Amino acid sequence: MLPKTYEPEKIEPKWQKFWLDEKVYKYELDEKRPSYAIDTPPPFTSGTLHLGHVLSHTWIDIIARYKRMTGYNVLFPQGFDNHGLPTELKVEKEFGIGKDEPERFLEKCVEWTWQAIEAMRNQFIRIGYSADWDLEYHTMDDYYKAAVQKSLLEFYKKGMLYRDKHPVYWCPRCRTSLAKAEVGYVEEDGYLYYIKLPLADGSGHVPIATTRPELMPACVAVFVHPDDERYKEVVGKKVKLPIFEREVPVLADKDVDPSFGTGAVYNCTYGDEQDVVWQKRYNLPVIIAINEDGTMNENAGPYRGLRTEEAREAIAKDLERMGLLYDRKRIHHRVLRHTERSSCMAPIELLPKTQWFIKVRDFTDEIVRVAEEINWYPSDMFLRLKDWAESMDWDWVISRQRVFGTPIPFWVCKNGHVIPAREEDLPVDPRFDKPPVDKCPVCGAELEPVTDVLDCWVDSSITPLIISRWHEAIKGNEEAKRWFEHNFPTALRPQGTDIIRTWAFYTIFRTYTLTGEKPWNDVLINGMVAGPDGRKMSKSYGNVVAPDEVIPKYGADALRLWTALAPPGEDHPFKWETVDYNYRFLQKVWNIYRFAERHLSDFDPGNAPEELEPLDRWILSRLHRLIRFATEEMERYRFNLLTRELMNFVWHEVADDYIEMIKHRLYGEDEESKLKAKAALYELLYNVMLLLAPLTPHITEELYQEIFRNRVGAKSVHLLEWPKYDEGRISEEAERLGELAREIIGAMRRYKNGHGLSLNAKLKHVAIYATESYGALKSIEGDIAGTMNIERLEIIKGEPELEERITEIKPNFRTVGPRYGKLVPKITAYLKENAVEVAKSLKENGKVEFEVDGQKVELSKDDIVIRKAVFSEGEEVETAVVGDAVIVFF
Repeated sequence: MLPKTYEPEKIEPKWQKFWLDEKVYKYELDEKRPSYAIDTPPPFTSGTLHLGHVLSHTWIDIIARYKRMTGYNVLFPQGFDNHGLPTELKVEKEFGIGKDEPERFLEKCVEWTWQAIEAMRNQFIRIGYSADWDLEYHTMDDYYKAAVQKSLLEFYKKGMLYRDKHPVYWCPRCRTSLAKAEVGYVEEDGYLYYIKLPLADGSGHVPIATTRPELMPACVAVFVHPDDERYKEVVGKKVKLPIFEREVPVLADKDVDPSFGTGAVYNCTYGDEQDVVWQKRYNLPVIIAINEDGTMNENAGPYRGLRTEEAREAIAKDLERMGLLYDRKRIHHRVLRHTERSSCMAPIELLPKTQWFIKVRDFTDEIVRVAEEINWYPSDMFLRLKDWAESMDWDWVISRQRVFGTPIPFWVCKNGHVIPAREEDLPVDPRFDKPPVDKCPVCGAELEPVTDVLDCWVDSSITPLIISRWHEAIKGNEEAKRWFEHNFPTALRPQGTDIIRTWAFYTIFRTYTLTGEKPWNDVLINGMVAGPDGRKMSKSYGNVVAPDEVIPKYGADALRLWTALAPPGEDHPFKWETVDYNYRFLQKVWNIYRFAERHLSDFDPGNAPEELEPLDRWILSRLHRLIRFATEEMERYRFNLLTRELMNFVWHEVADDYIEMIKHRLYGEDEESKLKAKAALYELLYNVMLLLAPLTPHITEELYQEIFRNRVGAKSVHLLEWPKYDEGRISEEAERLGELAREIIGAMRRYKNGHGLSLNAKLKHVAIYATESYGALKSIEGDIAGTMNIERLEIIKGEPELEERITEIKPNFRTVGPRYGKLVPKITAYLKENAVEVAKSLKENGKVEFEVDGQKVELSKDDIVIRKAVFSEGEEVETAVVGDAVIVFF
């Protein structure tokens, strides 16, 4: 028997262990069933899951469980994204090992990563995640790196991979280049400096406005708009840079914003992306004034060695002393920072570096076309990818100046010839491995290893190929070929809104280039998790909530329901009160099944009667309508509305109404009626359990094992079929009847509550008068009487003969006393003697006037207290009205 209280801390770990031990979720390739392969997001191995992980991965788990129940061969692996700067920083800090000891450093990176994986895997298991852990993958695994390197060799063969010196986003704090997706603009306060640049011919000045005076040593031109009348005379002339004594041209270009600052700007290599455009457009010189560590270099002259912020202030002061800095205004502007890592947020510099690139810009139209062939949920998320594709300024920088990452499988000679690794040697690490040839086959020069590693998105953007065993298949492995043919393209890519421009974009590009096919059929986008205060979760706001705070208190299933209530594509705040409500809902579910268990212990579903009673037909009609709705919503990957509907149905229609309305039958003497109630209850609760199973896997497993397994036989509820709605069970008439019963019984419950009676207190005599609903009420007469414990219930056709009488009338002494004093007793007597006339006057005129002892008395509605009562056949009664039915309580 189920214990009295639902205790998730006991039942959840028990079933998590059972699922693992019994390999309930083990994947077996079965080509007879339709494939459903999920390209799961591999989280970075930070060592802990946050609520964003819980939300996105619970959504994935709900889908996997649902698809298994609907007959799909579900491939549900889980991977981990291992490489990255945070791990390197962790190793440097925790172990004190530097990158100058690369082999030891890498060893410690791997050691730390395995610890993080173990912790995160256990957290996944704790939320009831049903991945097949035998298929777990890691981007640091040799087979994974080999597949990544193979993909690069293919891009190289296609002429889509190249080296070039190009301005890249450089983080001075992390000392590495970054992809555009790793940087972002942050709004912050700063200053706009107004500087006069003397014309070289001595004829005047050109006033410019800049936020970065420290870039003056890198200035190569001044730009104005060609239609700006203020500067028509200076275009074609030169200005002489103060302090640095160089002359640079004044040029006109339509990209200048004449309304910003003075309408004239200086072009520095490189201050921002516009500077890159102008430098290439006009073939201007390149002068780099900033080092990789964010300090000024020799080109900055006297400011060499200063940090950029220090140089900004120093140059500003010197210009002011020279009389050339004539204003400084505080502004709110956008600054480019390393936003991908919230712990960094350093300002980004654009530095020309020899980097490895993959050609992307030439293929954006093709990427968008392939993306259009994919089903996006919600559909407008496709536009985010399209907008990103159309806004790209340059190709994908894939190299990183790091240690812990997938090595770039090339060697380069001093003359720039590239030597790729042999495919049979993959994976290779040019930092430690010998090249495939001793000398450059083109020029005979010595070969140098490529020591850079790959951007993490290069690793993760082939996950659909990894899980479908693409690399093994193209190498000729027969089993892998079958696996690939069955599972590729994969069925689903679930991911967050924040990585549409990275993970989604690059995966579509890479996969299509390598296979000629889209990577997935569907993309499901979840929003971000906000804190309880509605703001983005952040330590600085003090609003971060960890899963480990929630699960010990409420259990994983209550937290899972919170994730299921999140709308697709929208941000979802974490609310403690929502999880608390979910927990109480699960306790309600527990109580329902605990009650039913006693009554169903001897029930044989094979002996269920064909004909059921009216209220049984009502609840089963509602059930099958809900099954239909839930199935439609699941197919659209929308959980929030079906979760809300399911919770309302179980809590109110099942627990509050149906079960209360059949208790008299379950405890009664009518065996046929009792059997029908048990049959309906069994069908109802069995299917509710199945509907809840993907959402709340732990409690449903406990209920299944305790109540249903002996009858059904499957070793787990999660190996059962999703309920199928039966159109024949849906009846508008039965639902109208059920709603009438709910309303009538609800009115009677309110009567009992109003009189301080318990809900099972006996009512001696109740009559219900009705016209149109008379027949319906007669069909549920026994249910109404039994549910509300009515000794004598009459259902009478027609309208009741009721008389409303005034049973008490008196002055409101609080208002009448101060005005009429000694007359109050006589006013009281007058009101009693003339009660009917007084009431009529109040109704028609809002007041009553009369004389007492020759004095005029005027009373309003507020001055008179009237109590009325309803009488039936001379007996005082109370009434309630439900539709055309009048309930009379004697």
